Amino acid sequence: MTGAPFDRIRLAALRYAVNDEAEQYVAVMRVFTDGTAGLLSDLSAREVADRLVATHGIELDVDLVDARLSYLVQSGNLTRSPRETEARSIREYLTARARYQLTQRGELVHRQVEELLSATDEVREVSTEMLGGILAGLRALAAYDETSIAEVDPDVVAAQVATVFAQFERLVTSTRAFYANLSQVLARYDLRREDFQAFKAALLDYLQRFVDQIARTMPQIGDLIESTDPVLLLSRANAGARLVNLDGTRAVRSSGLAEQDWVGLRAWFLGAPGRRSDAEEVRTLATRAMRALLVNLRRLSTSTDREVSRYVDLVRLAQWFDASDTEQAAALWAAAFGLYPARHLGFLAQADGDPLPATSSWWRAPVADVPVMLRASGERKASGATPRRADFGAVKARGLRERATAEAERTAARVELRTHAGAPLVDVRLSDA
Repeated sequence: MTGAPFDRIRLAALRYAVNDEAEQYVAVMRVFTDGTAGLLSDLSAREVADRLVATHGIELDVDLVDARLSYLVQSGNLTRSPRETEARSIREYLTARARYQLTQRGELVHRQVEELLSATDEVREVSTEMLGGILAGLRALAAYDETSIAEVDPDVVAAQVATVFAQFERLVTSTRAFYANLSQVLARYDLRREDFQAFKAALLDYLQRFVDQIARTMPQIGDLIESTDPVLLLSRANAGARLVNLDGTRAVRSSGLAEQDWVGLRAWFLGAPGRRSDAEEVRTLATRAMRALLVNLRRLSTSTDREVSRYVDLVRLAQWFDASDTEQAAALWAAAFGLYPARHLGFLAQADGDPLPATSSWWRAPVADVPVMLRASGERKASGATPRRADFGAVKARGLRERATAEAERTAARVELRTHAGAPLVDVRLSDA
């Protein structure tokens, strides 16, 4: 199974969320995606500007809003409405602004943007309760044969299949998010001992229960997948009149109603040729996570006489800075990091009189004559006289002689070969040169 093709034009739909005016573009997209009615909205620049003020508290000029909408059209997030504009005069027709609608690509991208903006770093449990639903759903689907499934309404079969795959997708998504967060926790070395021990106890118990549940249900689900005929189910679920695309192909339906979806389900629970199942990999990752937790706990327990990191100290120092005035903060900075003000601790730079004291301010002190060597390399010592130019004439002459000799040998060899042109090879005798 190959991945989706790389399409730079489609990826341009993501640009509005990361450019300099991202806040304005996100607010404009929210106008088109707020509520179900927003998906079918047909708005002008004036209407978008009014909604920005009323809903998001952002006041923009209508011309600026129209420019933002035009940019979103170029990126593929919006499209201009095909609806004709009614005008009572030529002037009104020329000054009428276009109306805009949300595209399928724009809705998909903005949904992902909103999910990213609302996401938190909190730990989320794996949706293991979905395993029971998947098991029950597959058991019902595996019970169908050609006779019994013919008596069931196609929409009922489609609903059963879609339910199983919705639960499966929820399980996969939550598992991926859980392990991504867990890897971040295991990589942290700034946790205090008491915090980590409390977290460790709960996590070890949860991981053990998760591994046990996977080990208990995975063989049953695998057997049901083996005994289920996806072709029989899909032929019945996709029966009847269905929506088609402009080219005559069937429109995409819910997950699970295509053969490729069943290939992914089978690979997750049973694996593929030359590849372990994802469920087995999940069990392995859980075992590794438990070992990593124990290693971190051992590291914390053996470091009773020292801090694992300076995280707590830096947090306390930041609190002191927050509670200090300007003078106290400067003194605290110097004491904590040893960064004191600059002083004249230098050398006599062609001075005729006495050198300036070290307490002299840069503002009131005269300009010092800094040598070029010091400015260029940071060193005061002289680099010495310029060395004599090296003479490479002899080396060049020797190279020319060697080249001429080699060329003469090649010429002589070519002449000798031409003298034997047309003669049998067995009779040809060449010189050693």
